[in-house]
Amino acid sequence: MRIAICDDDLNFAGELETLILQESKHMGQQVETEVFSDGKMLVESIWSGDNYDIIFIDIEMGQVDGITAARRIREMERSSLLIYISGYENYLKELFEVEPFRFLSKPLDVGMFCRYFREACQRIDNSAIFYEFAFNKETQKVPLKDVVYFESRNRVIYIYMKDGSSCYFYGKLNNVEKELTKSQYFLRIHQSYMINYNYAKRITFTNVELSFAGRDIKLKISDDRQKAIRRRLLDLAVGKAAIK
Repeated sequence: MRIAICDDDLNFAGELETLILQESKHMGQQVETEVFSDGKMLVESIWSGDNYDIIFIDIEMGQVDGITAARRIREMERSSLLIYISGYENYLKELFEVEPFRFLSKPLDVGMFCRYFREACQRIDNSAIFYEFAFNKETQKVPLKDVVYFESRNRVIYIYMKDGSSCYFYGKLNNVEKELTKSQYFLRIHQSYMINYNYAKRITFTNVELSFAGRDIKLKISDDRQKAIRRRLLDLAVGKAAIK
């Protein structure tokens, strides 16, 4: 599991990193940590293709504050759990638009940190569902949350991942769609495309713009699927609002 810490108070960042390493050791959880002293550096890291499962981010920072950084991160990466840190609580209303997982106050309550860290790890474990496929007589699998979209070309299914990598196998997109019926965030927008809604930067009546690995791509929504996609998007929006 990869964890980013973003705080311009390097002493606090070091203390937080120590707590993360200690708690993950108690849990038997392997982690890699990366420390950033400014939101701009964190955004640039993610833009270049780095991925983090959990991001601890301070709200008050110099060049790029935590909320501004979070907005930019959400344009590129929708699945990271963001845990905000601040000595003030007057930012809570602004935080909802960037989908916070938890909020930690300064000075840090170690007991609260341990609780939130364990909850974040549990959330990640619960979302670690894999898509399995056969290639060269071997079963392979990829984390479903990291799949940006499936594309069908000449009886070959290409899987595009959030880090910019891809893989493929022989099959039909109709079968992939059937296998993913219980995964509400995958939308069949075209005979050739099935996308992960979590990576959608912009959706119009005719197109979906996906953002991943520091780039944007635009895919067409076929005419016969436009109304159905609109209905699904409304259901997803209502579901998210209910959760919040």
